[in-house]
Amino acid sequence: MCEVDLSGANLVGADLNGVVLQRANLNRTRLNESHLVGADLYKANLTNADLNGVILWRAVLEKAILSQADLSRANLDDANLTGANLSKANLKAAKLSKTNLSKTNLTEANLCRATLIETKLILADLRGANLELANLTKANLTEADLSRANLEGANLSGANLSGVNLSGAKLTGANLHKANLIEAKLILAGLRGANLERAELTKANLTEADLSWARLNGVNLSGACLHRAILTDVNLDSAILRGADLIEAKLDQVEMNNLDLSWVTMPNGVVYF
Repeated sequence: MCEVDLSGANLVGADLNGVVLQRANLNRTRLNESHLVGADLYKANLTNADLNGVILWRAVLEKAILSQADLSRANLDDANLTGANLSKANLKAAKLSKTNLSKTNLTEANLCRATLIETKLILADLRGANLELANLTKANLTEADLSRANLEGANLSGANLSGVNLSGAKLTGANLHKANLIEAKLILAGLRGANLERAELTKANLTEADLSWARLNGVNLSGACLHRAILTDVNLDSAILRGADLIEAKLDQVEMNNLDLSWVTMPNGVVYF
């Protein structure tokens, strides 16, 4: 059924496991609670489709158009959505573990409470997306754009965020334990109360970031830029700041035991040797 037109059709609860609907027009189609395990929806148009509670486990949705689609509570575990368009889609509480979302457009998508364990989001566009309380444990977000995204309370422990853009992102209370944030952009990021214990932030840009009450035990900030960053009531015990730039940073009530300050530029411009 390649290129078939099913726009506006009522397929609620349908058994469509393994169906081939490549390039099909499913605009505004009702597929809620349907079963599409292993279905092939390559380049299908699912704009504004109702996919609430649908099962798309191991489905192929490569380059599919799902903008403004309702995928709340959908099961997309292990599916392939490489290059798909999910802008403004509703993925609240959706299951996306081990799913391939690389190069996917997720701008302003709602992923609140979604499960994305070990999910691939390489080069994904998540600008302005809502990932509040989402589980991204060990997800791969290499060079993804998360600028202005909401990640408050999200779990990113062990995630690969190297080269990611988190400028202006909200990360209050987020768990970034052992996360890889090498060369990440966190300009004006809100990291209040975030857990960054043993995270890797080598050469990260944290200019004007708010790290108040953050847990920074054992964090690696070698060569990081912290111009005008706020570090109030933080714990930097056993942290590595070798070569970091703290010019005009606010350091109030900071715990700094066993700290490596080699070649660090302090807020007043003094360099430690």
